[in-house]
Amino acid sequence: MIKKIIASMLITFMCLTLCSCENKQEEIEYDKYTKIAENLYEVTCDEYDYDYLLTGDYGNIDFLNGACSGIKQGNYMGRNFDFVAGDASEVVVKTTHKDGRYASIGMTGGLLWLSSEFMDNGLDEDAIKLLPILILDGINEKGLAVEINCVNSTDVGGLTMETNPGKKEVAELCVVRYLLDNAASADEAVEIMKDINIVNTRNVMGLNTYDFEIHFLICDANKSYVVEFDNTKQDGDKLVILEDESIMTNFYLHTCDPENETYSENATGIERYRKLVDNKESVNSLDDMKELMQSIRYSNSYRLDDEYDPGVNFDNKYTCFSDHPIFGDNPVNAINYKEHLEEIMSEMKVDSPEINRVLADPKLDNLSLLWCTSHSSVYDLANKKMSVAIFERFDTYYDYSFE
Repeated sequence: MIKKIIASMLITFMCLTLCSCENKQEEIEYDKYTKIAENLYEVTCDEYDYDYLLTGDYGNIDFLNGACSGIKQGNYMGRNFDFVAGDASEVVVKTTHKDGRYASIGMTGGLLWLSSEFMDNGLDEDAIKLLPILILDGINEKGLAVEINCVNSTDVGGLTMETNPGKKEVAELCVVRYLLDNAASADEAVEIMKDINIVNTRNVMGLNTYDFEIHFLICDANKSYVVEFDNTKQDGDKLVILEDESIMTNFYLHTCDPENETYSENATGIERYRKLVDNKESVNSLDDMKELMQSIRYSNSYRLDDEYDPGVNFDNKYTCFSDHPIFGDNPVNAINYKEHLEEIMSEMKVDSPEINRVLADPKLDNLSLLWCTSHSSVYDLANKKMSVAIFERFDTYYDYSFE
């Protein structure tokens, strides 16, 4: 079962991409960015090209892998981006109000080639094009917030290649950016999605060999929607719009019935979903939302063995960076994980042959067998603010607003 879970998250959540501005790349100065902390950077992008993801010329891009959880409760939205615990940088991307476009703040992450060494040496042309449009979650100056999670498209008849032929084309992985730029409310964002042709461009990147799609949590202080695709429906009617839904992890809400514990075969993230449902009423402040999202950090529910049961909440601290029970004040992290992995797995009672197999896996050099919450971003929808913690270092949040 664990192999299915890893496979099901091993891909999407998005291969997102940023762009330049209508053949004026020489005017773009995205290399003016700031290192905020280890693996965390900040950049302001004023020019970018929505259509870059439609060209198929993506340059130096590695694939995104993701799981993720999202919830809207009252004036707050929480979002965990779950990803391999390697050296991929998290980037706070800010845009300004310009040419009818709303200002926004959001997070780009999960790009494996954006290592700390790469970032510290300066952005190249590919990064200049990609960073603004690969937004995984964000908020705009009007208080609209959007985030995306991955789901297995097998449950909806396969990948949805386009939603509304003949309408303006927007690449699926650019929709978050497009909505933040153009919509002032959740209602308006949903209407925009109905009136554009959302195009799956991942075939150019080789990702259509995997059965993964994305769905959207769209909200403001007053409303929330989950928007999903359904490839069994006719062109022009492939969107499934679920009004007042406010929680999503990694299964299609419209094919499952969580209230009656009925899930599709490929549903994952059930344990995180249940924990969000059970605790949502406890959220009355931004700090409450931070605590809730920390409680469902990915390493807290991840199992390396085959005993995974999607209906159970695990408290597995053996892969948790922030409070590892073996090393106490010197916790395991993305830098020292490999050297401690054998001891960690032994404590988990993993047998020796399996430990040796894992240790021999060349992917371990990229920490791709370890998953964690790469960033946890919480949003104050009424006051248009974002706070973000990275790599499960929940003792420190970085705060952003439009002031």
